[in-house]
Amino acid sequence: MTHTNYMRLLILIFGLLFCSYHITGQTDSSEISQKAIDEYFKSPRETLYTHVNKSTFLTGEEIWFKMYAYDRKNNLPSRFTTNFNVELFDTKGNQVFGGLFLGYRGSASGAIKIKKTWPSGSYYLRVSTNWMNNFLEEDYYKKEIKIVNQSLDNQVIEKSILYDFQLLPEGGHLIADAENTIGFKLTNNSGLGVSFDNGFVLDDKENKVASFTSNRFGIGKFSFNPQSNQGYTAVVVLDDKKEIKIPFPEIKKKGISITVNNLYKDNVIIVFNTNKTTLKEIKNKKHYLLIHQNGKSKKIAIDFSAKKTEKAIYIKRDQFYDGVNTITLFKNKTPILERLLFNTAVKKESEIELTYQNARNDSLLFNIKMPYTNGVNYDLSVSVLPEETKSYNHKDNIRSAILLKPYVKGFIQNPKYYFTNLNRRKVYNLDLLLLTQGWSKYNWDTVFNKPPSIVHNFNNGLTLKGKLQNIKNKEIKQVYLYPTKNNTSRLIDLDSTNAFKVQNYYPNQGELINVSAVNAKGKFIKTGIYVEAFQKRFQKPFSPPAFSTTIKKTDDVSIPSYFFGDTELLDEVLIKGKKKQKEEESEFLIGKSREISETDANAYTTIADYLIRSLGIRLNINPAGATENPNADNVQTPNILTNRNIPEIYLDDVQLIDFSILLSTLTQDVEDVYYDKFGFGGSSGEIRIYSKKSFFDGTASAGIDYKISEHTFKNGFTPAKEFYNPIYASFQDPLFRDYGTVHWQPRVIFDDKGIGTLKIPDTFLKSIKFYIEGIGSDGTLVSKIQTIKNINSN
Repeated sequence: MTHTNYMRLLILIFGLLFCSYHITGQTDSSEISQKAIDEYFKSPRETLYTHVNKSTFLTGEEIWFKMYAYDRKNNLPSRFTTNFNVELFDTKGNQVFGGLFLGYRGSASGAIKIKKTWPSGSYYLRVSTNWMNNFLEEDYYKKEIKIVNQSLDNQVIEKSILYDFQLLPEGGHLIADAENTIGFKLTNNSGLGVSFDNGFVLDDKENKVASFTSNRFGIGKFSFNPQSNQGYTAVVVLDDKKEIKIPFPEIKKKGISITVNNLYKDNVIIVFNTNKTTLKEIKNKKHYLLIHQNGKSKKIAIDFSAKKTEKAIYIKRDQFYDGVNTITLFKNKTPILERLLFNTAVKKESEIELTYQNARNDSLLFNIKMPYTNGVNYDLSVSVLPEETKSYNHKDNIRSAILLKPYVKGFIQNPKYYFTNLNRRKVYNLDLLLLTQGWSKYNWDTVFNKPPSIVHNFNNGLTLKGKLQNIKNKEIKQVYLYPTKNNTSRLIDLDSTNAFKVQNYYPNQGELINVSAVNAKGKFIKTGIYVEAFQKRFQKPFSPPAFSTTIKKTDDVSIPSYFFGDTELLDEVLIKGKKKQKEEESEFLIGKSREISETDANAYTTIADYLIRSLGIRLNINPAGATENPNADNVQTPNILTNRNIPEIYLDDVQLIDFSILLSTLTQDVEDVYYDKFGFGGSSGEIRIYSKKSFFDGTASAGIDYKISEHTFKNGFTPAKEFYNPIYASFQDPLFRDYGTVHWQPRVIFDDKGIGTLKIPDTFLKSIKFYIEGIGSDGTLVSKIQTIKNINSN
């Protein structure tokens, strides 16, 4: 900023003391815009982030990851999605892996086994939910990783580097005879920014009339007042003296420009400039500024004076929403200027204390302490790698993925830079990024005319369909489904075609299900039964990134034959049954257990009856299940969405979305119930129901095995695994220090004081690095990188 412009800004600020603008009420066209926004964002949008334990993997390892779903409308973890679709693509767009992972409280973890047939190179992980398909904007999560199969030669012959230099007027338009702020960016043909120190503007007579320099990403801005009937050229001189020249974009004879100053602590200053020709036309026309984010909006009336071509306002920072705001200037119903702005008054980064405790046998113990906030729980994942690792080069973190990416069109270079070790320079650079990324991700024509049509549900589990075959006994009216890992037992009525359907069923891929037919007297009968699970899902095609030229050389990687030990790696290590899960949860459930007795089973027919009459729980259950929209392809609106006072309810550690299943769950089939009146994040409580292992009281009656039909699910959720490392030949090998894995913890269990324990293997390295990502139940985003020295390394 020049000295003259700086003095003008100071004068402007003093002038603002007499010109205070506040959010106002207004009817007419502004109401139309607000209603359009309300309608367009009526349904919540989900944002995904995936924490992958590394970015470069060796054949013989697994890709470990943790997925987080965020509800942008309420700024909280998204509790309504349980189905996370995970795909892995090669550089040609071919899918090499596809899996479905079961979510819990807005997150899910999993792993992908790297096949020996996958060649070395780049791969792209894509994570999505079915709900995202309701919206035109692409909200799926994508991340690039590299896989090394024996060797990876990254020595690439550099091709001719091409450059793209763009001038981007703030707000979208360049106006003649008025002060304008012009953003710019210089990128190469890999899409990366190119910094420079020498840029200037020439008029038609080759006179320098302005100068500018870029930041580290090739981005910047400058002020300029283009004159009517004059042409201009922008010139950039690179370090090798090469010049890049482009003509100015169209300079309009009439219009309004906008300049935003977002660096002050308490206020945001917005200046509108125009020329005398425009002023005559707009002096009596209604304009208003709309501040909006995810369906929330506020408006400010803008009245242009008949005499002044400059209009300045300041807005208190607390009038903006946390994170990215879109500010749009409307003339009646027409948007004429738009700017993205990041409100720096976001929630302060949570202070995480990671401390070494002691060594035990061949392990190291660490404590993770979170700030104590009543009712707030944290869901964290931790990747532990050697300090010198070259295998963790992710360009994003949970903050950039949730606070920035959903609002910006196009590629963002190294987005986590803007949310790591924040300072004034990074705040300024983030503002430059938003100035030069164009208008918001949402098209106004779409907002006004094409609100989303909700035709895809949240996909909570799969739909189980079955039909009896070869029926000779006409008295068969029901089937009994035995409990599985993620499903309680249930008794299902048959329809007139001897078929049945169960919504929200959670089978694991390859899992065995037992089914018995039940006659009118309640006796089990074995007969032919067809059973299959289906997921209603719309799958979008995948296109690899357009950038094809590698500019920067990187190191070669080669895996020696001795690097992995001789021990054969298991295909998978499955998490053991329900009882183990209950033990892991016991610190939250001690003293809250209620064992279901025979008296309870006789007094309360269904578990819904037991919860209502015995525990006094208010359950607003629609007997028909979830509400259906006849125009939305049987999309289900779960009961939990419409009644926030209902506790969170889990059957065998699977959160229920449709509570109507409680009407068909017999109390005699339940082993015990845990009830926590406070629940997760200060909710209306939490109830966990655990079913018995069989239809009876834990012991199968004589001959029951002969009355069971067995079926194996081909479709279903990818079974959960416990983390394990391959056997590395030596922790002192340079390849291990560069690309090896020390530990991966997809979930940290915290006690009531906010302290969690992390146990990792002792690799005898001098220093290890911890990469922590996660989210609090109040929406707080957690991201931290910390290096700790190993005092036992010698």
